[in-house]
Amino acid sequence: MFQQEAGLSSGSGRTDVISAAQRQGKAWQGKHYTRHKTVVDVVAALTSGSGCGAVIVGEHGAGKSFIAQRALEQLGDEYLVVQVRGSSISSKLPYGALSVLLNELDASHLEHPLMVLRGLTQLLHTRAQGRSVVLFVDNAHDLDELSTMMVAQLCAGGHVLLLAACVDLPNLGSDIMGLWKDDLLRRVDLGPFDFRETADSLAQEYGGHFSHAAARALWNASGGNALFLHSLAREQIKLGTIVRHEDSWVLGDRPVALAGEIRDVLKARLNRLSPGQRDVFELLSLAGALPLQTLMSVSKAQDIDTLQERALIRVSHEHPPMVSIANPVTAGIVASVVPPGRSAELRRRLGAVLQDLDLDAYTGSTAVAWALDCGEEVDSRLALAAARLANNASDPQSALRFTREIAGREKLAEVAVESARAFISLHNDDAARRILTDVEQRVGDSLALDQWAALQLLWAELDRRSPVAASNALARLQEIELRLTMSGDAGAKLGSVAERVRLAYAELAVFEGRYGDVLQMFQDVDSTDLGSEAKIMAASLLCEAMAVTGDILGAVGLGRQVILAAATLDLADGSIRDVRGRFLLLLLLSAKFREAADFIAATSESWDEQARLGGMFEIGQGIVDLHRGYLTRAIQRLQAGVWQLNVHDPDAVAGLATAACAYAFALQGDEEKAGALLMEVEEPMPRASWLVNRITRYFELSAKAEIGQKTEALRALKQEADIDAEASALATGLQFLSAVARLGDRQAGQKLSDLAGQVTGHFAGLCLRLADGLKDADSEELLATSKDADAAGHAVFARDVTRKAVSCANDAGNRISLRMAQRTQQSLEDRFGNPRNGVLSLLTSTLTARESEVAVRAAAGTSNRKIADEMHVSVRTVEGHLYQVYAKLHVASRSELKDVISGPVEHARLG
Repeated sequence: MFQQEAGLSSGSGRTDVISAAQRQGKAWQGKHYTRHKTVVDVVAALTSGSGCGAVIVGEHGAGKSFIAQRALEQLGDEYLVVQVRGSSISSKLPYGALSVLLNELDASHLEHPLMVLRGLTQLLHTRAQGRSVVLFVDNAHDLDELSTMMVAQLCAGGHVLLLAACVDLPNLGSDIMGLWKDDLLRRVDLGPFDFRETADSLAQEYGGHFSHAAARALWNASGGNALFLHSLAREQIKLGTIVRHEDSWVLGDRPVALAGEIRDVLKARLNRLSPGQRDVFELLSLAGALPLQTLMSVSKAQDIDTLQERALIRVSHEHPPMVSIANPVTAGIVASVVPPGRSAELRRRLGAVLQDLDLDAYTGSTAVAWALDCGEEVDSRLALAAARLANNASDPQSALRFTREIAGREKLAEVAVESARAFISLHNDDAARRILTDVEQRVGDSLALDQWAALQLLWAELDRRSPVAASNALARLQEIELRLTMSGDAGAKLGSVAERVRLAYAELAVFEGRYGDVLQMFQDVDSTDLGSEAKIMAASLLCEAMAVTGDILGAVGLGRQVILAAATLDLADGSIRDVRGRFLLLLLLSAKFREAADFIAATSESWDEQARLGGMFEIGQGIVDLHRGYLTRAIQRLQAGVWQLNVHDPDAVAGLATAACAYAFALQGDEEKAGALLMEVEEPMPRASWLVNRITRYFELSAKAEIGQKTEALRALKQEADIDAEASALATGLQFLSAVARLGDRQAGQKLSDLAGQVTGHFAGLCLRLADGLKDADSEELLATSKDADAAGHAVFARDVTRKAVSCANDAGNRISLRMAQRTQQSLEDRFGNPRNGVLSLLTSTLTARESEVAVRAAAGTSNRKIADEMHVSVRTVEGHLYQVYAKLHVASRSELKDVISGPVEHARLG
């Protein structure tokens, strides 16, 4: 769709007349596309009768022409559309953009502007034949002065409705600007696509769901520019960077490659900048962030202001203020296309205004890479600092490049730490182990205590990740703690090491599910003092421990504070990823699905790299959709997540994604796909955390219960609930036990009540009400609980509880309650993607298979004789079955039966 806009934006000025038939014959008629609402606003401006039209404002490639064309397609036969295209060529000629229309006028009409206006008015009225004329001016910023005046006069005189598209209002021309200032033209701004619009647009253009990582990679790289986005997507698909798996598109095992067409697009955008603006843009692309005062020493303030107004650069609120390119990926492309000589010249210009001290203070990893590219030697201290920054920013390749530049033995331990960190990020644990082993053999006992401890902490991380060496991790941490205690040194350096060891202890305890240890360690955490990375990480770990052990309300409250505090600090990518992923997992565990969806959406809209979001964001929305009963959407997201996590799974949640996807397919009735995924769950996978494993197990057993393995699943769910309750993991135990009760084990009611009473939060309240309803066989209480669960976004829970309500009402012979419960059940189950699943579940929970078949046929209006013939039984047998059906469903006639059962027999899976 955006190739069309690129074509409209080039060439000389042209004029087209588009008939209603041509407009309405477009392929886009009736199709969904991104920014439907914007099109509606433009159509309203043209047809409301107030004002004289609209002006669409947006950067090159924002989709202005596309939106305008979609709006024009909505106009009926009573409108004639005349299209004018401005261009850089026509802007230099008097009436250049209107030349095609003026060619149809007599030469005498061109002698004076009033004559031109009169001639154009007559020409348009003749062509319109009583219809309203819409003048669409594309690239209105490229109109010459006389054309601008003429368009404004036609509009002001009521001869045309104006639809204009331009890059910015200041270049629109004073005459048309006057119409906007007088509130005669409605302004419609087209900013960059947000993340949701990006994902939506990609899915429409290429078919299939884009994984979170794939969509964000394209969004970040394109800056949300529509034209750039689709050019980039086509190129990445061609290069194999974005790969299709069944109905999903995922990001492959290499980063987005920026070459070919994309470089050409960026070069064209750079060419639109003035020489001074281009200097600023290239300098920042090469140097990374620079102090504002320094940048103003080598560039004009006006050029900096213009780039900031166009959102191409941003100025931080730090002290001192730092300036950087708004889109880091764009900065990388620009840096790569700057010729070496030009790069060296810019570096000399910057160096001329910086003293050595300043250069040291403001040299980050980007600037060090720039120095190396220019052939300069880099001080070991700066190279090591740059490697540390690169690792914190999830750029292990750059970190390894910087550590290779460090010569000598003076920084050997520090270099080993950063090199090992980089290889761990690359999931090359063997290389990390080799580096750590080598440095220990070369340096031996001469390592300072803080250096030795840093190496041991990395060893502990490697051990934790390994199923074979996992038991060594705790022993290593204990050894570090012992040596720190024996040293008796209370210096700041060793104090920092002790704090890191304490965090490592807590991280390992959470990973292994030893939450009591975490609660004991962090009794003194002050939720009002979260001003450092260590304190934020400690509070985040405490949140998980509180939640799993039952204090859901306290955990969610503290978790919100942690997220707010994390946003105010410059945390390492790994730290912010852990904090966000843990909070999302906490919201899912506590069944706060609406808040989870809001958190995912808000966080996804940040311009952070995917490395700062992590694997839970690949599948979080899919899990939310699953619980809310939107299975088609859930399956799309979860399938894409499974494929994506098979490529890159930094948080070891691929098993969770697979189990959740299996459950979604099972709920939808696709037993084959659910079964295949359940087999994958049993395959060896990267070592995941205790909580991830428990939620994975919950989805696995829930899926089995849906696909005919109910007895086995119930037995396993009971066992898992008992295990967790005994270990004080009350929240996960409640999840397992609630499933037992919902699946039909009436004996679980008392246990569920006891366990739910020890857990705080809304989900525990629902479980208490479920237990009470089951104990008293109270169908009305169960139905009310179901409605509250559905309102909270837990449709699966609501469906299961409604089934219990139907059963209890039927046993009690409560006809009114039964009818209400049946209707609620069918409405809920229909949401799960199989329109007849509600009928099936309703019948099989109450009737025999034979009675169900007779009931469905009778409800469809089939006579007893025909039912008998179709089923090869006697009419008396059919009448007997119907008698039982009426009694069990508490109905008195076929019309009442039809109210309970809807749908023809071929859609119900009976037998």
